[in-house]
Amino acid sequence: MNRIGSKLKKLRHDLGLTQKEMAADVISVSFYSKVERGFHDIGAEELIQILEKHGVSFQEFFAEPKKNDFNTKKLNALVNDLVKAANEDNDVEITNITNQLMQIEPQTSVTESLILQAKVISSTHSKDSLKKLSSTEKKKIKQLVFQKDIDENGYLRIVLISNVMEIYSIDELTFLIKSIIRRYQDVTKLEKEVLLALSVLMVNYIDFCLQQNKINLCKDPLNYLKKLPCIVELALTKILGKYYEDIIDGKKEEAGKIKKVLTISGYKANVERMKR
Repeated sequence: MNRIGSKLKKLRHDLGLTQKEMAADVISVSFYSKVERGFHDIGAEELIQILEKHGVSFQEFFAEPKKNDFNTKKLNALVNDLVKAANEDNDVEITNITNQLMQIEPQTSVTESLILQAKVISSTHSKDSLKKLSSTEKKKIKQLVFQKDIDENGYLRIVLISNVMEIYSIDELTFLIKSIIRRYQDVTKLEKEVLLALSVLMVNYIDFCLQQNKINLCKDPLNYLKKLPCIVELALTKILGKYYEDIIDGKKEEAGKIKKVLTISGYKANVERMKR
């Protein structure tokens, strides 16, 4: 089951399809999702029908992978680089990643969406650029956030919201955050990349709330941050969560110590953003 599920997932990514498109009305999307994750088996007849819908023979499907491997690995690496650059506000690197994405052939819906998201993140990083956006431009970005899923775990959507949250009103953003917390309630089933994206989203939202003097809205995201596992990848965001908690509780001395440690450790850019 796991082997067939993983091969289906890889094929779907290579074709640039959503789970709904991949299932092709042969089986339900929810059943297909469980097949990919190895929770359900799929009958030979249904598998053949799905493959035929996408012009892939049974023999090709089970053959050892040869083509598209390089593109898939490169795409995954670029996604990780994009997230890192976005979190560091490194627009030069984001531009470099965008150019590399544009050179990948063939261009699929996945790469096209990634390019668009990278451009949006780069063009909306500063508050000045966000203020200059027209209502029409803001509407287009919001539509991009909720376009047809290109990854079933919502990873890229979370990253995008983290970087453009200033285009939302506090009420809109709070609704989004509450919905995301509900959707990702069981943190034990999430991959590390999704956990990291969620932790960054919570930190950015807490900072946004404090800028709006909406301290009462910080409780849920702070609790969610605490609920996330204590793994190395989340160390920085968990520390930032503790900083904001100290600020809210009036523990300025403790918060100052955290800022000092982060500055010494090389996180000056993060410290600059959290100055209060």
